Amino acid sequence: MGSVMDIPRRSYCHSSLPGALCEAARAILEESGPDAVGLRETARRAGVSPAAAYRYFVSKDDLLASVAAEGFRELASAIAMAMLATESDPLGGVGLAYYDFALQKRGLFRLMFGRILVGRAKYPDLNEAAGAVFELLQRVAVGVEESHREDNAAGGLAMACLS
Repeated sequence: MGSVMDIPRRSYCHSSLPGALCEAARAILEESGPDAVGLRETARRAGVSPAAAYRYFVSKDDLLASVAAEGFRELASAIAMAMLATESDPLGGVGLAYYDFALQKRGLFRLMFGRILVGRAKYPDLNEAAGAVFELLQRVAVGVEESHREDNAAGGLAMACLS
């Protein structure tokens, strides 16, 4: 490990530093998983001092919650797009979008559905983003259930007409 002088310093606008830290954390996630993410290493990769990272994230879990919330927003977007693109088979489309997301972003997916999700109530942004995904999945499930009920009712009506 190099010295503090080996850290490449970058200049960030205060509003873009949290995004840069989250981006660095995501790179670590994909390489080594959630346990490898730390504020010091994340700051080093973003090219800032650890003190700069602590101005935005009070702990590793705070950083991870922010990254997980970002992941849930991305997953919600992928699910919503799949719902629109596969109106004839929304459950299949959503299932494929969910599966693709998990395969393409394994480290992020593991974080999103790991221990951080259990404590999401402590992080309003994460709680809201995870809730949005749940609502979309619930909407698909209800739509499929209603579709099956309509199909069964139509089938019953057809049988009655044939009798």
